[in-house]
Amino acid sequence: MTVHASHDCAVPCGRIPLMRVAILNDVGQSNYHVGDEAMCHAAVDALRARGVHDVVVLTRDVEATLRYFQGVEAVPTLRFPWPPEQREKRLADIDRVLAGSTDALPGSDPLFDLIETIRGVDAVLIAGGGNMNSDYGWLLYERAAVARIARHVNKPVVLSGQTLGPSLSAADREVLRQALEAATLVGLRDAHSLRLARSLCPEHRGIRPSPDDAVGWSLAALAAPWAKHGSDSPVGRTSVVPTIDQALERSGGADASVTGASVTDGSVAGATSTQSADPTRPRIVATFAPGVGPFDQGEAAEAFAVVLDALVHRTGGTVEFVPHLAQFGEHDGDEEFHRKVAVRMHSPSVQREIETAPTSLRRTLTADYVVTTRYHPLVFGLAGGATVLPIAVDNFAEVRMAGACATWGITGQVVPLAALITPRAVAWDLREAAQKWTQEAVEAQDAIADDLLARRPDVRELTDAWWDTVVVGLTGSTPAPSSLPPVAPSGAGTEISRALRRDWTRPETPLPQQARTTVAIVMRTKDRGLLLGRALDDVLGQTFADWRLVLVNDGGDPTPVDALVAEREHEFAGRTTVLHNGRSVGMEAASNIGVRAADSEFVCVHDDDDRWHPLFLQRTVAHLERPSCTDGGVMVRTEIVYERVDTDVEPPVITETGREVFWPQLQAITLADLVSINRGVPISFLYRRNMHRVIGDFDETLPAVGDWEFHLRFAQAATIGFLDGQPLAYWQQRPDETGELANSMHAGAQVHRRYDLAVRERHFQEWTRDNGLGLPLFMAREFQSVQHRLDALERQNAELTVLLREQQRELHNVANVLADNSFFGFIKRKLRRFFGIA
Repeated sequence: MTVHASHDCAVPCGRIPLMRVAILNDVGQSNYHVGDEAMCHAAVDALRARGVHDVVVLTRDVEATLRYFQGVEAVPTLRFPWPPEQREKRLADIDRVLAGSTDALPGSDPLFDLIETIRGVDAVLIAGGGNMNSDYGWLLYERAAVARIARHVNKPVVLSGQTLGPSLSAADREVLRQALEAATLVGLRDAHSLRLARSLCPEHRGIRPSPDDAVGWSLAALAAPWAKHGSDSPVGRTSVVPTIDQALERSGGADASVTGASVTDGSVAGATSTQSADPTRPRIVATFAPGVGPFDQGEAAEAFAVVLDALVHRTGGTVEFVPHLAQFGEHDGDEEFHRKVAVRMHSPSVQREIETAPTSLRRTLTADYVVTTRYHPLVFGLAGGATVLPIAVDNFAEVRMAGACATWGITGQVVPLAALITPRAVAWDLREAAQKWTQEAVEAQDAIADDLLARRPDVRELTDAWWDTVVVGLTGSTPAPSSLPPVAPSGAGTEISRALRRDWTRPETPLPQQARTTVAIVMRTKDRGLLLGRALDDVLGQTFADWRLVLVNDGGDPTPVDALVAEREHEFAGRTTVLHNGRSVGMEAASNIGVRAADSEFVCVHDDDDRWHPLFLQRTVAHLERPSCTDGGVMVRTEIVYERVDTDVEPPVITETGREVFWPQLQAITLADLVSINRGVPISFLYRRNMHRVIGDFDETLPAVGDWEFHLRFAQAATIGFLDGQPLAYWQQRPDETGELANSMHAGAQVHRRYDLAVRERHFQEWTRDNGLGLPLFMAREFQSVQHRLDALERQNAELTVLLREQQRELHNVANVLADNSFFGFIKRKLRRFFGIA
């Protein structure tokens, strides 16, 4: 067909011209991913419903895709390596080929076949997914390459149902921008992605909000109305299963086979049976990914088990683990992690093996409750009218889950895993929080089901309109914006969800400037934009969100500082205060300025070149908030990270060169240890603000070792707790750097030694003023006597070393003489004479 010039076009009433469309989606992976396969099913079915039947699926496994998708053509897609530098090189090679340099890649490279495939279609649809970020960089580059190929051969590109970021390197951000610019239409399934796309391509007229691709596919399976919760049907709804089976079979995607299931009794770990779940009990579908963000798998599995047990206790239901990603027959991925959760439960559970997307959809659509850390079980559960308890293990998961809920007008219901593990004001511990959350969920079940049922027509209309728009975009025209309003906000949900979120998610509205927060983070900086940007992202990466950052620019250029903060304005949500000193006042004075600029319960100093583990604030705040805790502050196990900065490239690159644990033998923070040498650094310390009333401020007369002097006074007045185990703070060191990028302890080593002595002398003078010189004089004589003895021993050791070396030489000479007089020595001499060797 002929590609039309891009122009605004309303969704047509007439028939779309016959088209041949290539679909790129993450299908055919060795690990079967229900969500990715579901989105491809959704795209194929939506196009067919609009008259587009000639579909080419770009896949990693042609045979598997043809087995699961009927009536499509399947061809291999491109693959990119994981290492960033390698994928960047491959994309550059592809660009050279497209520019006419056919020898940039060997003729056997699959790129050339893909170019011909795309040349032979009318348009390319890059179907939904959450992989356009640096964490999945090889998939981002695959999409970017396909978009560039399509643009090269003059074929329209549409991106549908995407999540962008939030993790993006500078290079990947530019690759993403170019991919968006190449598309006629871009559908973003969450507010964060929509905002990011518009910031990257502010003039792009085709950037739109969209539902997830699989929402419409899920709703299409519901050919008959759902009954209200509480009906007499075995699964709580009327005639659901036959209707879904029939609908899926008609769509050509049915897979009626049910793989084996086992029942695990939480009271006997690992006990299994072939019995099925009781169909008269409420069905609780649980799906958890083995990736648990910054948390340990065991800790996360325990939290999931506690929530499921609480829900079983409240409902009398049966937990059914439905895996979302695993290899068929290998029992890995979600299946393996589900077993870890099941053995921690006190309730029996049904263990399902991985199943195809249509079967997995059916199981989740018919659930009464869905508890999940995965995105598409949430999508399926909402479509089915279930009460969903979504748990986000990290920011990426929360962004996507919030978008899925927003499609139905629901806000504030995604609970971060951090909030369950450390619930703070909601509860004293995980079990109490789980009981409160599940109790509200059970009490709200009917209201939630009725609300979702009432919204279903609006959501169905929204998804239908989106796919109509996609088809227009595939013709090369920029569709006119939809006239449909978003689904109205819902009042359904639980207040406990919102309360649990309060301290663990970015504020939905900017924080008032004078609002008191739990933690004040003081960050000192001066002309180190490269390091400062990393430090700002480090703070934003904390699982605990109730903080205010006070950024003190100590005499540096204010322009780059303001720009770096402005780039992250939405993420900071009013939680930053930026102070520019007209001239440098020194590190300790800058710390005092920052401490006084924000009200809080706790304080920490985060230098612009250091980093935290994402759990630093969560763990340290939890320690100090324990009812039994009397510590004035707490330090954490710290790791030294060595790095270098390559400033010869643009942008400059920071490369890690090594690591070692800081004071690995350290088991506690004591004054006795601190008087010898500093055992902590600012990045490792969180303390109570009221300690300043007791010990005063940071000493502004010290250009170095000010943190050590502060720790000495602190340990005199209060105990300092210590969190052993995994390092939660990273002390970044650049021994070879000079200038602004240097560490003060390396670049100013002489200054450190000078003020180390000055601090010791000051405190010694204070002590002698109060206690006199008697004890120091006596100890000085004893120390001098000990020093004399040590000096004598050192001289003696030196003499013994010389004698030992002389004896070693004599022994070596004796050994040589003996060797020459031995039988072998005799033979050796004869051979030398025979061959005339001297």
